[in-house]
Amino acid sequence: MTHRRWWMLGAASLVVVLIVVAGLVTQRSALFTSGAPLEGPNSPTSSAPPPPPPAWESTALPGYDSDPGPLTLTPLEEATGEPVTVSLALEPGAVTTGGNIGLSFDATELANPIWNSDESNLTLTLDELDRPVLRFGGNGVDRRMWWTSTEEPAPDWAEATVTPADLDRVAAVADEVDAQVTIALDLGHDDPERAADMASHAQQAFGDRLLAVAIGNEPNGYFHPNQPQLAVRGESWDPAAYQESLREYSAALEEKAPGLPIAGPGAYDAPWWRAFTESGIPEQRALTLHWYPLWDCNGPASSIANPTVEDLTSPALREQARHIIGMGAEVAAEHDLPLWIEETGPTSCPGTNDTSRTHAQALWTIDYVLTAAELGVERTAFHATLQACQGGAPMSPVCATGDLDEPGLIVTGRSSYLALMQLGHLPDGQVLSPAVSGDGSVMVHGVLGDDGSLALMLVDMRDPATSVAVPLEISAPSGLPADAPDSWTLTEGSQLSGKTLDGQDSQLTAPAEMSSDFVGAGLGQADPLTVTSAPGTVTLLHLEQVDSSPASDGGGA
Repeated sequence: MTHRRWWMLGAASLVVVLIVVAGLVTQRSALFTSGAPLEGPNSPTSSAPPPPPPAWESTALPGYDSDPGPLTLTPLEEATGEPVTVSLALEPGAVTTGGNIGLSFDATELANPIWNSDESNLTLTLDELDRPVLRFGGNGVDRRMWWTSTEEPAPDWAEATVTPADLDRVAAVADEVDAQVTIALDLGHDDPERAADMASHAQQAFGDRLLAVAIGNEPNGYFHPNQPQLAVRGESWDPAAYQESLREYSAALEEKAPGLPIAGPGAYDAPWWRAFTESGIPEQRALTLHWYPLWDCNGPASSIANPTVEDLTSPALREQARHIIGMGAEVAAEHDLPLWIEETGPTSCPGTNDTSRTHAQALWTIDYVLTAAELGVERTAFHATLQACQGGAPMSPVCATGDLDEPGLIVTGRSSYLALMQLGHLPDGQVLSPAVSGDGSVMVHGVLGDDGSLALMLVDMRDPATSVAVPLEISAPSGLPADAPDSWTLTEGSQLSGKTLDGQDSQLTAPAEMSSDFVGAGLGQADPLTVTSAPGTVTLLHLEQVDSSPASDGGGA
């Protein structure tokens, strides 16, 4: 529950208490006057404590402190680790922040009754993010989702039937939380007219909030010898066949939903990226890629992609992200398209593994999002589920609190959801490019706010059990326009922390003023800012620009 909601509930509770106290005082005065005996604590007329509010009227975000005290950093004299130096630069065409991070759901979740339900807290939970991204696709769209706008009976293969009423319910939530939406259409069953009908209704339901539709999900996986259970096409399926289907679907979309933007291919393989961009279809909106960096489910010790905490927090994984995402950025730039990551997460390995629900996952989430943004990614969606927390997808940032067979309508956020919340505390602005000394286990990201403020995100992937705090010397960013500020002062911050990397508990504090040790610390072109970073934390620091205009002497002309 946000600080604002706590304040409103607290004020309401105070009014109730004052009314009750005033009533009791009046009653006791009357009793003393009449000589009647006072009621005892066990009297049947004693007032009982009010019942707790229903679960759908609040959020469940374990570890989140909405009203912390001042943010305290390790004192400089106690930060005995190897010093780290940081420089930041504003590059041409830097990605802007604000409303570009969120969640990806399987398209079958469009039929989930949780959306816009009066007895669900999903809307409240999503509202804790900053104008969240919402994407619907996943393996289900081509294999298990059936769309109908005419109440046709579903075929035997369908596990979920989606209708215009479902889209309206999801659109109501998108309006409430100010979300931008993308939806994948069923390409697996080769039915362009049905897909176009769904796109047309989505266009009506979401309006301008519908950024684009995608034609299929991960078409490079429609036929793979190693995954026969996912096959929806034959051996002849290849990028050329995909391009032919794209053109057929695009023509159907132009007829039923003219002008609707199309994003694609939602794949993790460069030949398929080029198949989309070179297909010649109109209304191309963005190049989209999917990537799960820990894909080597049973890999050797020499692999850097094992689903382990060690590999998840390794600086080598960041370098691999720069390589893979960088290739996508090159293809997007060649065709003058923005780059989106429409589906991602730590690992594509099935079931629970060493990285599931860990504090390390939360740390990685923030570093990965900002690394991707530095490479040009404008939109990132983490794959999620509305299944039960126990038995559902273990990597999902959010899950339902009910049983596996009946997940229910109440959701809770996991440690990685706290990471998304902290990312939402960044100001709207431009992402800076960092250069950081050391081995990469301590990384610093930055955002120059549109209001002239500066935000620094200190990501420390080191193990709290074996490492000590380090000092960071951060220089003022270069490459700023002439009218940009040249000095800032540290005012507030928040911190994501955990006792161990493999623990399943994280703590996040809402932004709060700095403690006396660092409040008012300055950063200027000739004066670096020195702060500290503790292992196993992400610290977000907000710096306000210093007004450099000359002070008035109060005199008149």
